[in-house]
Amino acid sequence: MSVQDHIVLGMMSGSSLDGLDLALCRIRLDISEDPLVPEWEILAAETDPFPPTWQARLRSAPHLPGRELWRLHADLGHWIGQRAKRFMDKHPAHVPTLAGSHGHTIFHDPSQKFTTQIGDGAAIARHLGIPTVTELRSSDVAAGGQGAPLAPLADKYLFPEYGGFLNLGGIANLSLRQENGDYIAGDITGCCQILDRLAAREGRKYDAGGQLAAQGSPAPAIAQKIAALPYHQLPYPKSLGNAWVRESLWPLLDDKSVAPADLLHTFTRWLAKKIAYDLAHLVTQFSSGTGAAAGAENGKKSQADPIRILLTGGGIHNQFLTGQLRATQNPEAPVFDFVVPDTVTADFKEAALIALAALLRIQGIPNALPSATGALQPTVNGAVYHGK
Repeated sequence: MSVQDHIVLGMMSGSSLDGLDLALCRIRLDISEDPLVPEWEILAAETDPFPPTWQARLRSAPHLPGRELWRLHADLGHWIGQRAKRFMDKHPAHVPTLAGSHGHTIFHDPSQKFTTQIGDGAAIARHLGIPTVTELRSSDVAAGGQGAPLAPLADKYLFPEYGGFLNLGGIANLSLRQENGDYIAGDITGCCQILDRLAAREGRKYDAGGQLAAQGSPAPAIAQKIAALPYHQLPYPKSLGNAWVRESLWPLLDDKSVAPADLLHTFTRWLAKKIAYDLAHLVTQFSSGTGAAAGAENGKKSQADPIRILLTGGGIHNQFLTGQLRATQNPEAPVFDFVVPDTVTADFKEAALIALAALLRIQGIPNALPSATGALQPTVNGAVYHGK
């Protein structure tokens, strides 16, 4: 049959180290028609927090010697497998036949032709007893791509009613649909992992609602240094690794002479302006020839109409950030309608993305979009481990 429902478990470990996102998804796949995914839903989802010991281990991972890093890779695979099995047992009415795990990114350097996500797929498959797909970026990198962002895959097949997408996770990334159906996409800069580190100076896990940032004052010299980072001037498509956030961006905000609230205020306002600028610039750049992203049901819409942008990721709960984003609209630029979806979709879109990527891998269908990653051709990404 060309049309079939699949129940797939998607697992995502983000750069903010808040925990493991798990989502049981029902995906209807029609390999003979367009749209490829006529229907889908998240059946059950939760975030399993990383214990402090695991947060510490993952933070130390980039500095480990090879033997210890590979031990961590195996240990993380077993931990993910155990937690995912516990999650599956809580939802016996939804039995997956496939799982996908993004793993935790340790190194990402496509200019040197490699990207590294740990979390042993063989160990996960052993605990779950079902085929498990991991290593979802490597084939794209081998084909000359950035291996990121993966999100446009979900944007294309799961959310066709939107013209653009903004994920405010540990790293902020965007994608815009063009009139020809291609996507222009990339990582913008660090996001929640910077905000969380600044909030930690005030003894908080995160800046709830952006309250600390709202109380702060601008520090223009800091904002100027952030804006001048060379990465921020690069054209799209482009991608970031956590190492860049730690080694290039964070040191500019690691200023003990400036109050944490002022740093949060400064970075949040700068981030909102950077996002608004990049979106407007990309729409203008691609409005000639292939056309700008629009977001109508047929993918085309008058440039005068607002472009609907779906917001997802932990940053959507930061009202100061989203408020600044909506307030930073240039009357001379395209108008964006930033839409916050229901909480489940907003928080587990990336886990659903991994479920979709795993399903397409098993079907032999390309699961990375070269217009978004810069690869020479579409690629089928993922290593498959059989649980039994």
